[in-house]
Amino acid sequence: MRETCDVAIVGGGVIGCAIAHRIRSEGRSVVIVEAAPKLGLGASDAAMGGILTQTEGSCLGRLSPVIKYSRDLYPGWLDELAEVSGFEVAVLDGGDIQVALDDDEMTRLETVVLPKWVASPFAVEQLTAAEARSLEPLLSEAVVGGFLLPEELALDPRELMEALRRTMERAGVGVRVGDRALRVASSPEGALVELHDGGVIHAGTVVVAAGHLSGRLLPSLADVMLPIKGEAFNVRRPGFTTYPLRHHVFAEITSDGHTGYPYLVPRHDGRLAVGVTYEEGVGDPTPTAAGRDEISRWAATLMPAVAEWPIEHHWAGLRPASADHIPIIGYVDDHRRLLAATGHAGLGVTLAPATAELVSAVLNGRADEETRDRLDICRPDRSFTTAPTPAPTAP
Repeated sequence: MRETCDVAIVGGGVIGCAIAHRIRSEGRSVVIVEAAPKLGLGASDAAMGGILTQTEGSCLGRLSPVIKYSRDLYPGWLDELAEVSGFEVAVLDGGDIQVALDDDEMTRLETVVLPKWVASPFAVEQLTAAEARSLEPLLSEAVVGGFLLPEELALDPRELMEALRRTMERAGVGVRVGDRALRVASSPEGALVELHDGGVIHAGTVVVAAGHLSGRLLPSLADVMLPIKGEAFNVRRPGFTTYPLRHHVFAEITSDGHTGYPYLVPRHDGRLAVGVTYEEGVGDPTPTAAGRDEISRWAATLMPAVAEWPIEHHWAGLRPASADHIPIIGYVDDHRRLLAATGHAGLGVTLAPATAELVSAVLNGRADEETRDRLDICRPDRSFTTAPTPAPTAP
């Protein structure tokens, strides 16, 4: 069986679907190949849903211009998806509160982290302990201060994927779920995807957005891609049918030589996503009792009431990370027919609209100076240096 299209995309998560929407809107025929029985069941399904500007360490420094670009695109992108899909994604726009639970952590935030926040293109507001608790009264009495990052947003990634799934259908994107790509290849005339059932998709370009498995299809990336396992769970605030908190809340807590990263992301129906663990190089997406218990301990330290709310769903996922925790976007073959769009680590939701625009620029061969600079940050042939372990925020 043979199928032909302008662009084939391997990977049907938020990145693959965002790219498909963008290039389909330009008039190209598009086919998505997804191994799972439904779009968005991998890292996208496991994400916490923060649209981050500063909380994740990888947002700062070299990647900051791409983060800024994506954050600026986000409101219009969601409006566009709503118009096409008929499905509106609820967005919490109160920002993120990052707090310190002891003086040492507050000193670290003020001396190490704050200068990076100030150097970024986003606002930051320092909070006293009383001000932090006035914004989120359930915060622990141990909080000694913190910072508000007001430009961060939050959403439910499953709602975002529902909007994208409907957009694929209504925009006429070909979707082949339950089809596993075994190999991609290119020639001067085009590219192809070989499927596990013997089928072949021929395309002008193949975009590989297959998460942490992208290196299996693109050997040049095999040594610079790795999974990072994260676990989280949902709880429900009793009596609430709307946002249980007004902000998403993050802390870094060190005790007995072990560091935890409690991260709380409210949903608009009364649920609260609670995370998150961080296991670099672990490729088994099975949730564990140990992971659940670790999250519970750290979250109870940050916001004790959360420990009393019933757990509804516990999950794990695999962040697709590059060695330096910066996405890989660009051609990876001599024929310029195979294009990588992967390695977003915990920033897939954050960077989806920017990635779609950057892939479009590569395909069109037209980019202004700012776009070229963004693509240079994410170029596949860069020198990869291992990034310091960032504060993780999404499974």
